Amino acid sequence: MALMFPLHFFARTPTAGDTVKVPVRRVPKLRRDWDDEDKHRVEVDQKAKRLLIMSLPNEIIQSLDVCECAKDQWDQLANQLEGGIKMKKNRRAQFLNEYNSFQALPDESLEQNYHRFNMLINECRKYDVIRTQEENNMLF
Repeated sequence: MALMFPLHFFARTPTAGDTVKVPVRRVPKLRRDWDDEDKHRVEVDQKAKRLLIMSLPNEIIQSLDVCECAKDQWDQLANQLEGGIKMKKNRRAQFLNEYNSFQALPDESLEQNYHRFNMLINECRKYDVIRTQEENNMLF
């Protein structure tokens, strides 16, 4: 895996009459130019990457090999396990629909029904579908 080096940021000035926004250029700092904060940042990043690598199965680690720093690895991992924005919106809509259409199943005991309802409420909370206790009581 590549090491995330501290960067120099160079603002680029557009030429006269240029209407296109010119992006900032990032150039890695040479190791001899690192200050104490840069050294600490690289050390912490390396530790975080090692912890992620040690705690995850090889199948997941292989998909994170392209990430340069621990933050990129973490973001990629969250996207893989939780899904992207569209996936979260779909899951939220799904749980909202399940919540609104919740009914007891035939041959289901009151205890089983209550357990299933609590599991649904917990799943809804993960996706910010939060109802008041009064609403939950009315539905149950």
